[in-house]
Amino acid sequence: MALIPHNELVARAWLVAAVTGLTAAKVATTLPDPPWTDNEFVQIMQVGGSPNAELPIFEPVISVNCFALVAGSAKPPWGQANQLAEKIRATCYNRRPAAAATTLNLATLLGAAFAGYGGALVRTVTPVSEPSRIPSDPSQYAVYNLDLQFNWSASSEVYT
Repeated sequence: MALIPHNELVARAWLVAAVTGLTAAKVATTLPDPPWTDNEFVQIMQVGGSPNAELPIFEPVISVNCFALVAGSAKPPWGQANQLAEKIRATCYNRRPAAAATTLNLATLLGAAFAGYGGALVRTVTPVSEPSRIPSDPSQYAVYNLDLQFNWSASSEVYT
């Protein structure tokens, strides 16, 4: 029996599969120390949601923090962080019809460490907040946040 994927793994895999320019090295639950590829990074965390009471369909709300920096500069690159958040939001709308549902293979998208996990079918990803600027801290990172609600289910192999 395959391992059952969890909400943050599915969100991470969907971002890597759907958003142009995002790779597994640029999306995680923990913010790594720089340098980052293209000086940007996406940190995710589940902040809410409710499972379906009748069916194994999950609808988590995932908080997405879009970070950008300019190495050696004291000026946060707000425009770059904003554009990363806007690109993620636009991807939600670009993949809207039900025919755009995305089947995810976690090992292919995130690496061999996830080979034991079953796949996931993401039906929709809906923005539930506007991208908003998060005040800078002493690190001088620019950060924009938005929340996305996923509608997904695990592939059948996790239930056999």
